[in-house]
Amino acid sequence: MAMTLRLSDTHNDMTERLAEQLQCSKHEAILRAIEMADERMTVKKTAIERARYILETRDKELMERLADA
Repeated sequence: MAMTLRLSDTHNDMTERLAEQLQCSKHEAILRAIEMADERMTVKKTAIERARYILETRDKELMERLADA
């Protein structure tokens, strides 16, 4: 899917720096940034779900005692 991306001067400068660091085109840099952001959000969501699971199972008794305190 084709799209036009309008960037402020600041975001354009950021994109150019990222492309330089990654040694790729600005287009590729933006694609990689999207992929990195998606991965980061997925990792964070997975960690939160895992922590919730641990609190609801392994640490359930401890959490109940804390709630009663």
